[in-house]
Amino acid sequence: MSVGPVTLAVPAGTADGVRCRCYSRAMKTRAVCCVAVLMLTFATFGQEPVVSDPVAGIAEAASSDDFAWGWLSTLCDVYGPRLSGSAAYDRAAAWAAASLRDAGFDRVWTEPVMVPHWERGAERARLVAPVDEPLVITGLGGSAGTAEQGLEAEVVLVRDLETLAALGEAVRDKIVLFNPRWQGYGSVARYRVEGPAAASRAGAAGALVRSATGFSLGTPHTGMTRFAENERRIPAAAVTTEDADRIERLIGRGETVRVRWHSGAVNHPSVEQATVIAEVRGSELPDEIVLAGCHLDSWDAGTGAHDDGAGCAIVVGAARMLLDESRRPRRSVRVVLFASEEYGAHAGKAYLEAHRDELTRHVAALESDSGCFAPAGFSVKGTATAIGRVAELAAPLAALGASEVRAGGAGVDIGPIVEEGVPGIGHRVHGDRYFDYHHSPADTLDKVDPEHLAANVAAVAGLLWGLANDEETLPRSSD
Repeated sequence: MSVGPVTLAVPAGTADGVRCRCYSRAMKTRAVCCVAVLMLTFATFGQEPVVSDPVAGIAEAASSDDFAWGWLSTLCDVYGPRLSGSAAYDRAAAWAAASLRDAGFDRVWTEPVMVPHWERGAERARLVAPVDEPLVITGLGGSAGTAEQGLEAEVVLVRDLETLAALGEAVRDKIVLFNPRWQGYGSVARYRVEGPAAASRAGAAGALVRSATGFSLGTPHTGMTRFAENERRIPAAAVTTEDADRIERLIGRGETVRVRWHSGAVNHPSVEQATVIAEVRGSELPDEIVLAGCHLDSWDAGTGAHDDGAGCAIVVGAARMLLDESRRPRRSVRVVLFASEEYGAHAGKAYLEAHRDELTRHVAALESDSGCFAPAGFSVKGTATAIGRVAELAAPLAALGASEVRAGGAGVDIGPIVEEGVPGIGHRVHGDRYFDYHHSPADTLDKVDPEHLAANVAAVAGLLWGLANDEETLPRSSD
């Protein structure tokens, strides 16, 4: 994508009036332009720019390196969707481990984790009254299939769980449609997670849930739904926002809406899969670990480009920059490609148990799982002192747009070790359009901007280097 001139303000301490005006071209990306400003921050006025700060040098190298884009392209286009429990995930994990060995990481290994195995099967649905037209649906992970002949029932509309409870027996043997208003992801996703089980307890035959997105072009968004261990599982699917609203309008006109639905979903026994781990060995304090994580699994609707293929490409690409002996950090940087985040974060819990004895040597954990858009900075789950120190370490990344640091969540996969006191850091981006693609067939490689990917690799590489070389470790929340 070509853009007009970009004017970037030079940080304080550089020559007055200096500006960087550049165009995005095939061989000169916006990310490299930003790094030019970053380099000037550490230049001496009147001399040729000199990269005297290691963070600037790492960011410059990362911004012009295409390894991460090639890695993500292969993951998405060759290996595709990577649903927890599937053979497709196994193939992707085997390739990922091999690719990290080929990239020169000092140590690469895998660790087993037991994960759920849900299979979507064939699915289809249509309105049969008051009109006869197809519906666009996508089954929810953990839901049950219908009987072989399918399910046909009247649709009952609810906006929230309180309305469902008030209806009582009125929903028995019917299909419940949850159609909440979009007020952010959590406002809708909770009904995807909790709604089908609540409908089951009320006696419903099935549950449809409005897709968790604020923008839709007739595309359904899948995700996990949760039933208790001994709870009756019912068919459950996300329906497009367009179809959900149409059904609501029909019911509002006094029409009786009926849906015919077939789902071949099957819940298989759990299977063993692999979390993939690679390490850049520290030069002075190799037993101290800065963890950089993401999740390798994805839903099966798209190819998981933003969620979370890009996150994996970012942390792999960033850590790879530190393999150069001139940049090798004092502490070890450990990349963890977690399995089964989408289906209950099983790998994060397994990692905690497998590494509990060395947890005190984990000095920080960073996670990238917010898609790949322009860098925005980092959020920190830790003490006020830890937040302040991360802000200091991120300050040199201002020209990349990645210097804003605030208190906040760190990530699902690293959550278990963060709860044990490890300072947690979430990689943040300007993801206003993230939920347009999230968990849908639209989450494909063409939605990822290579320049954004390069800029995020640069930002994460810079912060990882800072954390791995800092004189003092971040204070733990238990300290």
